[in-house]
Amino acid sequence: MKQTQQKSSKDETSPWMKWAYVGVALLVAVAMVGTYLAPLLDAPRNAQVGNTALIGYTIRGEDGRPLVTTNQNLAASEYEKNNLVFLTGNLEIPVGTLSSEGVEIVPIPVVYPTDAPNFGLMGFELGALSQGLVGMRVGETRTVSLGAGANDLALTLSREDADEIGLNFTEIEVGDVFLREFMVSSGVPVGNQTNQTSALRFWKVSEKTSDSAIVTCRYGNAEVTLNGITG
Repeated sequence: MKQTQQKSSKDETSPWMKWAYVGVALLVAVAMVGTYLAPLLDAPRNAQVGNTALIGYTIRGEDGRPLVTTNQNLAASEYEKNNLVFLTGNLEIPVGTLSSEGVEIVPIPVVYPTDAPNFGLMGFELGALSQGLVGMRVGETRTVSLGAGANDLALTLSREDADEIGLNFTEIEVGDVFLREFMVSSGVPVGNQTNQTSALRFWKVSEKTSDSAIVTCRYGNAEVTLNGITG
């Protein structure tokens, strides 16, 4: 009797199994490539010259004391110590294109205290922030020097001068910090009028003699955090 040969189940499924193995291998390869590329695709952007950056910052005096900040927790901590600090919103500035030599006043709105006038950044200070952002990654924090350079930002006050601006010459001491309006004239005068910009600055008594005092409004550095690149 003639026997009918039957193909084994192994022979029947082997072509399909081969294709299945190939498919799985391809999926694994794609997954591996995706795993390696994901950090590159998700990596934070670096701030480049010409970008526009959104930053948080804390400006400190030459003694390291915070004077102006976008950090609410830091501001609250300073108020608990009875230290005055201005709380402002995040700042949007161009990256690497502002001059670090300007002496114009740049008014910065103050969020708290709510009744405070604008705080004033000098043009060269804003320029230092702009230059310091180059190469930073989103989320990175960097300390930027705000050295005044040739701009010593110092005034010599006589006893009479001090009294006129509300300082008690007898009581002030070296190291005392006070607020005073800073005003810069700019533009072309029209008649007897000049174009003036003013804002508050923190001043410090740097030196004192029996009949005069030197006060300065220089700042030490700024801790800058790149929160985002908006353009």
